[in-house]
Amino acid sequence: MNTYPKWSSDDPTFHLGINMAGAVSAGAYTAGALDFLMEALEEWQRAKDANDPNVPQHCVSLDVFSGASAGGMCAAIAAVMVQGEFDHIRNPEDPSVKDTTNKFYESWVNKIDIDALLETNDLSSGEVISILDSTVIDEIADFALTPGVPMARPYISPALTLFLTLTNVRGTPFSLRGTEEGSVEEDVAYYADTLQFQTVRDPSETPIFPGAKPLPVGAKGGAWPLLKEAAKATGAFPLFLAPRVLPRCTADFMNSPWLPLGASEPCPPDWPLGNSERISTLNVDGGMTNNDPFQLAHDFLALRNPLVQRNPQTGEWANPGNPEQANCAVLTIAPFPAAAPFDPNFDLDKGRTVYRMLPKLITTLIGQSRFLGESLTSVLQDRSSRFVLAPSDDGPPGQLALQCSLLDAFGGFFERTFRAHDYQLGRRNCQKFLRSHFRLALSNPIIASGLEKLNAEGQAAAIRTLDPTGLGTMPIIPLCGTAIPTVPDPDLGLISPTRINDILNQIVHRLRCIAKPFLEEVFGKGIQCTLATDAVDILISTMGKAKLKAHLTTQLKDFTSSDI
Repeated sequence: MNTYPKWSSDDPTFHLGINMAGAVSAGAYTAGALDFLMEALEEWQRAKDANDPNVPQHCVSLDVFSGASAGGMCAAIAAVMVQGEFDHIRNPEDPSVKDTTNKFYESWVNKIDIDALLETNDLSSGEVISILDSTVIDEIADFALTPGVPMARPYISPALTLFLTLTNVRGTPFSLRGTEEGSVEEDVAYYADTLQFQTVRDPSETPIFPGAKPLPVGAKGGAWPLLKEAAKATGAFPLFLAPRVLPRCTADFMNSPWLPLGASEPCPPDWPLGNSERISTLNVDGGMTNNDPFQLAHDFLALRNPLVQRNPQTGEWANPGNPEQANCAVLTIAPFPAAAPFDPNFDLDKGRTVYRMLPKLITTLIGQSRFLGESLTSVLQDRSSRFVLAPSDDGPPGQLALQCSLLDAFGGFFERTFRAHDYQLGRRNCQKFLRSHFRLALSNPIIASGLEKLNAEGQAAAIRTLDPTGLGTMPIIPLCGTAIPTVPDPDLGLISPTRINDILNQIVHRLRCIAKPFLEEVFGKGIQCTLATDAVDILISTMGKAKLKAHLTTQLKDFTSSDI
């Protein structure tokens, strides 16, 4: 088994991991939640440094991020941002708030938009790589994933670790050939992939965790270029966004990828390559194979936890899960928590047609990638080592909390006010979560150690303020300073009919532009391709446009304003 250095058994620090599930345009919600979380940590640290006599003095260390798809892109941006200073955006719905130092906000609210995604800058090569123009993704990655001037933050681990999931469509080949005479010989490919990164303080420093790629804080060397490409890869929604080529080392694939983190049972791929050769992989959205990489963050903490227990039957790691003993936790930010109730009226006849089966297959793949399998029992039982932050608002029952969830989660790309709404909702939900739910018992050794540093009057004041109802619990991250005033409920964003019509025309233009090179690839150049192109062009401009308009109008009707 690979060795992960353990925390001290008397370490008075609560260790935290943040897992970010797939989100598409609702990455804006995850970004807002991360913004407030960092603000809360900063303000608490500021109060402790000022020796506030009424503020608990226990410690929290942010040790690991994990993410898939849009959540992976947020995780990558977070790995850069938490190393330096940045603005906190308390009024994201104001369109004049721009050019800030907050890369969460700029990336997910101001810079990403359907206008850029419907450009044709990517077609100069004559090939159709994706339905949407991914050039803007490159521009955002260059902006958001370049390390800046570092700033010491005591609550950020100096060995901050990041896991990004990928779907490697090239596949990693493994042999199932038996050694006994007459054994079946079979070769299979494994497509789920993961990259691990770790911050280091100096470009010459080697990561302490096995397999991690070094991210030197404040420097542009090391694995920062790989992280930039990996972030684009984990968010490369299949067909819609461009797949990404990643340079890898064969050593990354030498351990069985289906075993838990930390296991080192060798199972080398079945290829004629050595242990340290270079190889390139072609990758799409990590959410296709692991849309909720909670287990990576959980196992990373477990491997370092001196209080961890292991189930002898399943081999599964378990961190202390009760509020009196918990010393670490994974917080999952899930913009789209799974909602798949049993349908007693499922139409088997209609469901089997090609037209209806295709979207169901996509839903099946994504749903299966969210399932936690044998970990499900632990998720349902643990109270204080596994937390989920999901969208919640004060709107009427049945109304979606996230506006970015419109149009199959692509709706946020259509309108800035949708993204700003969800960003603010992420901040508001995170504040309520930290205040009301992210708590431990007063008797927990970590909480008790922080209270013991206060005098009797300070302890009483802290408990009175932070446990006003007498539940006997204390926030793991107490709200201080600017994190105390209630984050306002965001106003619903609106899109105008004129804007919808403009986007419709852009979609039609983009489809017409990609149709010709796509058909040339299928038919080759010639009269057959010309006839097919003319027919498709007419279809897109007439029937296609009419159906698109009807779909957009229906989906956005509750959030459409008047042009007047």
